[in-house]
Amino acid sequence: MSAVKIGGDWVENTDPSTGRKYYANTVTKESSWEYPAELKGASDPAAVTGGEDKPVEWVEKLDASSGNYYYYNRSTKETTWDKPEKFKPANKGGGDWASKVDPDSGQTYYYNKKTKESRWDKPEGYVDPKEEEATTVTGGGATEAAADGEGTSAEVATNGAAAAAAAAPAAAADPESNEVEDNIDVIANEEGAGGGTKEDKSDPCGVLKSVEEITAGIGDITFEKFVEEYFKLDRKGMFNAKTSVEKISSWKNDLIKTSLLQLPPDLSSEALQTFRNVTGYMGDRGSSKEPLGHVKKILSSLMLAPEQLRDEVFCQICKQVNNNPDPVSSVRGWQLMVIMISSFPPSSRLQIPLTQFCARKMDDPGEFVPKYAEFAVRRIPRIFDLGPRREIPTQVELEALKRCAKVTVRVNFLDKKYIMLQTDSWMTASEFNILVAKKLGINDTSPYALFEVSSDDEERVLEPEERLMDLVSYWQRLAVEERKGKGKGAKIQEFQFVYKVRLFFDIPDDDHQGIEMMYLQASTDVVDARYPCTEQDSLTLAALQVQERYGDHPGPGKEFTELDGVDSKTQQPKLMRFLASKYFADGSDRSAELIQQILKLYAKLSGYSTNEARLSYLDYVKSWKIYGSAYFFAEPQNSSLRFPSAIVLAINSKGILIVDPDTKEFLAEYTYKDVVTWGHSSNSFVVVTGGVQRQSKVYFKTDQGKEINSIVKAYVERVIGPKE
Repeated sequence: MSAVKIGGDWVENTDPSTGRKYYANTVTKESSWEYPAELKGASDPAAVTGGEDKPVEWVEKLDASSGNYYYYNRSTKETTWDKPEKFKPANKGGGDWASKVDPDSGQTYYYNKKTKESRWDKPEGYVDPKEEEATTVTGGGATEAAADGEGTSAEVATNGAAAAAAAAPAAAADPESNEVEDNIDVIANEEGAGGGTKEDKSDPCGVLKSVEEITAGIGDITFEKFVEEYFKLDRKGMFNAKTSVEKISSWKNDLIKTSLLQLPPDLSSEALQTFRNVTGYMGDRGSSKEPLGHVKKILSSLMLAPEQLRDEVFCQICKQVNNNPDPVSSVRGWQLMVIMISSFPPSSRLQIPLTQFCARKMDDPGEFVPKYAEFAVRRIPRIFDLGPRREIPTQVELEALKRCAKVTVRVNFLDKKYIMLQTDSWMTASEFNILVAKKLGINDTSPYALFEVSSDDEERVLEPEERLMDLVSYWQRLAVEERKGKGKGAKIQEFQFVYKVRLFFDIPDDDHQGIEMMYLQASTDVVDARYPCTEQDSLTLAALQVQERYGDHPGPGKEFTELDGVDSKTQQPKLMRFLASKYFADGSDRSAELIQQILKLYAKLSGYSTNEARLSYLDYVKSWKIYGSAYFFAEPQNSSLRFPSAIVLAINSKGILIVDPDTKEFLAEYTYKDVVTWGHSSNSFVVVTGGVQRQSKVYFKTDQGKEINSIVKAYVERVIGPKE
């Protein structure tokens, strides 16, 4: 809805998120919720609501959890989402100052209508309107609550933990969204530009450049020069008269008639629709759509669009935040800027002008704009290096981006324990691995990696440059698609991040954290029967696990209460958890016999410390030729070698094993000293073995050639040393 002239230089507009009318002066750029004093008279809305002398019974309040306004009656204590017929905005005057509520943090700030200054602290001499009792709307009613000025975390729990959704009204408030976020662990944190994010905490991996470093090479390249060179300036009136750079690059309270940039006709029409969504989100025009619905519309059309159209949206946002008379609209514009910078980069021709525009806004007198502007400046080079993402951010991620905040994800381990760590839209898997290692106290990160593991036990190691939040968005999209196909109540595939050993290097005995990680991986692989081992080996290793877990045997005739009883999941004696299920899966009840053998071996281990038990366990399994292997199914392409049509490539620190998947027999073995070279394509892996005079080349058909190649390279460089 376009602004309506109401007299003089004043126009009336409607804030789409609240339904409230506000007033803007097209000359002075002043804006106010209150009807202009100079136009008071018959057209004054106060006349409809009873005039200035009539007590105001209804007041407007912000629901911190949803970001929406509701109405509260001081007399009857009634609350409603719908604006009452006789509602009149309360006079919150005080000279040139007015108080407003930050829509993201729920905190009150103060805005000077003449100087455009905004601040958190109350200006001297400003008188607040009468304080009302604090209420928080939940659902359709109101409950008393303490006013702490903070919003509600948008939180999503994993594995069907739907209780967390109740704590996330802001994330669940989109009626048009089909998003499913119950198969991932994501929490949108509250701290951000509206709540005081500190940049020194936002870059734990040290990948962001300083503002000074970024702006040092800008020189005299300005956004205005970009506008002059690339914008359509001939657009004024029926004869397309030339407009000014200042006018075309400043806030506009109605829709543009053609694109800002010189675009082909098909892209120009898309640009106009994009501007409708930009202004819809910012509140510059009325819209019935939920605000983030506009953001998703923009992203869905631009994720795969040509870069000219992406440049167009950056330019549109710059236009709408430049000389914007409404501080709320301006902040929303900057939120939109941050969201776009999280999703795709500007073109090389726009990168520096856009950076200059944002850097200049760091000197804005307001409280919020400088923080958003600095946040954007530091991340433009980052997204330019990373390139566009593949997926549209989730609702939770968008809520975090609105506040320039981080999100928290859960990282799982093989023993069912987990840690929670913060990440953002730009963090890659390699950077996140560093954070996990720091959290665990690991010095050498090379043996470990972050894996994507599905509820079907399929796993994949994350590529170093893969963005975590992009992967989370992908998981969510798969969940939505699967649920649509199977029905709302159907069980769908879920995913999680798992941090574990990828490369089985030798770990120093005094590296207790590294030893623990290696032991956890080895014991899990033994119990899961990833290694073929004899029953006696399994019993010996089970005894070492009991020693590691419980310490010394209490002595003859004494029992462990921790090991008594039956495991509720397996319905087997608890001690059997340390053995592979193959020893009792055939239906024969050997539990008592096997338990006695384990306890007999366990009694002999008295005096072993936890670390010694782990080291003994690792020494035992390291003697196996198959230990530490990553398994890959492949099809040999060399018929002369007489391999079966399908084999297993077992890659470990000793070499490459060819294993028969049925008999588990080792068909061939290539140590790394025998490997001359190796390589891969998108659907194959090749290894060349032998000496100077005679060499043998073996091809394998596999779609995992890249990962096989990467593991072989890492082991060869550790065993043989990097190639010159």
